[in-house]
Amino acid sequence: MLDFAQLSCFVAAAEEMHFGRAATRLNMTQPTLSRQVQALERTLKVQLFERANRSVRLTTAGRGFLPEAKRILALADGASTWARRMARGEAGMIRLGFTATAAFVDVPLILDRVAKALPDVRVQLKEGTSTVQRDALLADLIDVALLRPPIDRSCYDAMLLRQEQFIAALHADDPRARQDELTLKDFSGSDFIMYSAEGAGYSHAILNVMFNRAGVTPNMVHYLDQNHSILAMVSAGMGAALVPDSLTMLSLPNVVFRPVRLEMPFPLEMYLMWRPQNDNPVLSTFLSLCEPLAVENAKACG
Repeated sequence: MLDFAQLSCFVAAAEEMHFGRAATRLNMTQPTLSRQVQALERTLKVQLFERANRSVRLTTAGRGFLPEAKRILALADGASTWARRMARGEAGMIRLGFTATAAFVDVPLILDRVAKALPDVRVQLKEGTSTVQRDALLADLIDVALLRPPIDRSCYDAMLLRQEQFIAALHADDPRARQDELTLKDFSGSDFIMYSAEGAGYSHAILNVMFNRAGVTPNMVHYLDQNHSILAMVSAGMGAALVPDSLTMLSLPNVVFRPVRLEMPFPLEMYLMWRPQNDNPVLSTFLSLCEPLAVENAKACG
């Protein structure tokens, strides 16, 4: 097996063409360097240098072996550097789960920060509902997730990233689309596309609380998990919906958005969540990049 110290001695001697100067360059004695080169020759079973009283020169085998020895040392040095960078969280991979809503605002901002600050970190993306993201975290299929509450603090650490409000999504032919602002009363008895309790329990619960407090009973025609599916139903004229205001970034045929005067029990929240037992070195670096986003959004909300 090749020894990296022996290879380094050979390369230095070959470049200096003088064992004394090569030894000085490597901060060792000449006899030590000579023994290292001889040991390498025994390992290779080939003579690398022709030695005279006061000079050395490479043999044909030595000249052929020199570029390969340099390549091996460069690869070893590169691998060592890469390993150290991975240990510092500067290289490697982060597995990021996210909900459909997070894809419109949070994911692009985060990916931009990672690309600029950590060009050697690859982000592997996994889309799904908040329930899917929790299951993936628990199974160690992802490192960190962008999702809605609830947050189980006994199992996870979390960072509040953003807050937002509900906004009305209406078909363009809906008479309510001509109003500048709506109230919950405007949805009483009308067809409504609702979040499902199973796949989107957080939004489902908030809307139920608001409708109950306002004494409003919409006609729930569909219960769906995903925002894009809800907007597709609105676009098809199947009913109205209340969705996060970040969805105004989407453009679907015949869908218009209108503000709604609401008394929300609490704002819609988006969290970054991860398991404290996660040992991926990139995770802490990734989270440090996301902290300024949370601070900026907190100031905007305040």
